[in-house]
Amino acid sequence: MKWLQFSLVFFILFFQSCIPNDAEIDEDFWDTWVPFEVRYNTFSMPVTDKWASLPDVIGKVNLMEASGLSYSRKNPGKVWTHQDSGNTNMLFLLDAHTGEILVRYRVDGTVNIDWEDMEISDGPEPGESYLYLSDTGDNQQRRNSYTIYRFKEPLYSPEHLGQTLNLSNVDVETLNFQYPDGSRDGEGMFVDPQTLDIFLTTKRDAYARLYVIPYPQKIGAINLAIFAGEFGFRESSAATVNQDGTKVMIKNRQDIFYWEKEHGESMVEMLSRTPIRAPYIGEPQGEAICFDLEDNYFTLSEALNSTQQPNLYKYIYQP
Repeated sequence: MKWLQFSLVFFILFFQSCIPNDAEIDEDFWDTWVPFEVRYNTFSMPVTDKWASLPDVIGKVNLMEASGLSYSRKNPGKVWTHQDSGNTNMLFLLDAHTGEILVRYRVDGTVNIDWEDMEISDGPEPGESYLYLSDTGDNQQRRNSYTIYRFKEPLYSPEHLGQTLNLSNVDVETLNFQYPDGSRDGEGMFVDPQTLDIFLTTKRDAYARLYVIPYPQKIGAINLAIFAGEFGFRESSAATVNQDGTKVMIKNRQDIFYWEKEHGESMVEMLSRTPIRAPYIGEPQGEAICFDLEDNYFTLSEALNSTQQPNLYKYIYQP
């Protein structure tokens, strides 16, 4: 029987060694990556039926110029948002069931030149939830460098309800970077939870571009982003990835483009494929999107000079 047990163990170990690990990526992957360039007809692109075609209207949000969204991991049932240029370095925590602003947090150690997107993801400390803020907007494309702030996700307490508080005890990591080919207006950002690479999408190029800042990012020095590819749509204004890194959405004013990872694919390999669209009813200058922990997704708009407060929308996942 021993030879049979030995054979069985050998077979299992051999079989496991043949299974590619999605999280594995060669250290020199980005040194040899050739940027993709794809074109597709977005008008005839099919719409996935994995989400309800019409959203639930969660409620009005008493906030103009919301430019990013991210579903909280530490504060169940709540969503983070922020505003872009011309506003202060303030985070807003919303009730995901009503759209009510629960608390405003001013983040010491940050500056809002033009905050364009945010993400809750993993980070350097395993098991910890991190908040990423992208100060990457540049309408005139004149900035020499850009910044992404990373810090542990703040924890809400019911005592904070209705207040404006300073987060002065937060260890904010400042990740400065430049593009390899000049100034860009980067309005979408997400973090690959499997590699911790930071991805950015641009708005004012002829076609939206994808850049990556591979992990580990330098702190206190300039990181050089890598040009990863060019999409077949224009004017990316927001991006998000779900918690396990298998679903990505990138939106512009008209559409939400959706990719789902196939076995063994890296993030950039997935994004080089032709997407399909996800349901979207359209919003005035909609620039914010995020998944929740059940793969439903929320959207919120800047309201574009409207006197009406924007709605927080939720699209229900129905696999």
